[in-house]
Amino acid sequence: MTALSIHIPDDLAKASQEAARKLGVSRSSFIRTAISHELQKFKSQFEQEAMAKSMALMQTNQPYLKELEEIENYLSTALPDDRENWWKK
Repeated sequence: MTALSIHIPDDLAKASQEAARKLGVSRSSFIRTAISHELQKFKSQFEQEAMAKSMALMQTNQPYLKELEEIENYLSTALPDDRENWWKK
């Protein structure tokens, strides 16, 4: 584990100590958890932004749009008349 030395405002130090006390953990543990939470939040945000960019690119990708149209057309066609009722056997 790496040791860090940070400077934070007195009110933040006091609030973090109080929150840790109420949770029954050390302030170091509380701060590690807070950092981990924020890192996960940033990771999720970056993933969402990447997905949005990909979706925007898909809207302009002609081969993708053609394939999507073919799939949609196939899915909207009527099913053949099955007189044998194979699914009931």
